[in-house]
Amino acid sequence: MYGINHKINDPGLYLLSDIVEEQLNVYEKALAATPAEDKEKIAQLEYAISIYRGELEKFKQEIEDQKRERFQFSVEEIYAMYGQYERKFISIEFHKFSESAQKYGRNISGTILYGKAERESLEQAIKSENVPRTNALVKFESTDENLSKEQQEYLKNEGFISGDIYEVLATNFPTQKAFGQVGKKEIPNTIEVKMDPTGFDVNRSNHWLLGQKIKSGYPLTDDEWAKFCGLSFYLEPESVNFDIIKNKGFAEDGKKTYLSRFFELEAKLYAKDISAEEILEFNDFLKERKAVRSEAIVKEIKRSTNKTLEKFQEEYPEIYKALEISRIEFDNETLAYHNVVKPIYWDYESFLHIYLRHCDELSIEGHFENKTKFQYSYKDIRRILKIAIENLLPQINDRLSQGKDFRIYGDKSLYFNGNHYSLHVLEDGRVTAFHPLENPQENNK
Repeated sequence: MYGINHKINDPGLYLLSDIVEEQLNVYEKALAATPAEDKEKIAQLEYAISIYRGELEKFKQEIEDQKRERFQFSVEEIYAMYGQYERKFISIEFHKFSESAQKYGRNISGTILYGKAERESLEQAIKSENVPRTNALVKFESTDENLSKEQQEYLKNEGFISGDIYEVLATNFPTQKAFGQVGKKEIPNTIEVKMDPTGFDVNRSNHWLLGQKIKSGYPLTDDEWAKFCGLSFYLEPESVNFDIIKNKGFAEDGKKTYLSRFFELEAKLYAKDISAEEILEFNDFLKERKAVRSEAIVKEIKRSTNKTLEKFQEEYPEIYKALEISRIEFDNETLAYHNVVKPIYWDYESFLHIYLRHCDELSIEGHFENKTKFQYSYKDIRRILKIAIENLLPQINDRLSQGKDFRIYGDKSLYFNGNHYSLHVLEDGRVTAFHPLENPQENNK
């Protein structure tokens, strides 16, 4: 432009063209305001406008030619510099006349997205002796206010051409790469808060929380309704006259439902306000639940090995002990209830299916031996499951609202902290399967 040689990686590359464009706009406005009879001024303005337009067109063509010959950023370079790191936030400026700038504006900010196969392919590419330079699509997640919802979705699903990038800005905070990391991991940004349980009333706390859910219009599972009714029976005896308790806490024969009575007795036990006769009744409930859960354990173990429960106890005493504890302590739990079509929850079968197959601490030989394992501790797997559900909630809601199961796996699987995860939620909201798709080995480091 104006005899100056420009290179596509020059700092301030578009400064002169921006100035020329501003001047062009001034002349075009002046031309529009000039009376038709002022022929001389019109001719002068038209000549100046043609010069400015010509210079801008030559500049644009010069930049496009250079981009075709040697674009600045390949998909491999973008991955190596930014994409391989966890949730690396970057700001991108596109070349002024590029297709991406026309679609999304000159500047966007956010994080790069990769499918499982694409990430694995790029990992291999950057480790090769001759790293290729590919000008291809890069998917991107941005919540910039200047982007419409449609533009944000298009960026996530289609992306932009890497060669359209003029400049990338990123913080110099320490980078972390979790993909391919071996061994146990910690959940990022975890703050452990210790609480003194002295004086804590678990019954009133649970009753209040469930009551708040009901007041806020959140959907409850059958277990949660039964627990609310059982706690109400004990804490607020007069509640038996409330319509909501009559509808949810009593069976058609007028007796308390099986589960609501169970939770009423449990509340009395926690409060140490239970009679000897009620202890016997509660013990019968526990025996029945133990039998059901023991059957579930045997069923899940048989999927891996033909060992009897007794033989399993003999060969895996530590795992058997952990299962015994879980059989007593595990409570069906809602994992997501805010902004959901249906409560998303797990029960004891869900727990067994996930932990016996994919938790190192409960790992056994047989068909489960070669299953992918979580790289987190026993206690952290539940949190990883909740994180996965929170990240996938819009897609889960969409499927459940249609009365269909939700399932994600393969290249569409969820990526979090270096692992891709598969998740299966039944149409009633019950989590039936959840596991990682990789088992990083030492030689992959």
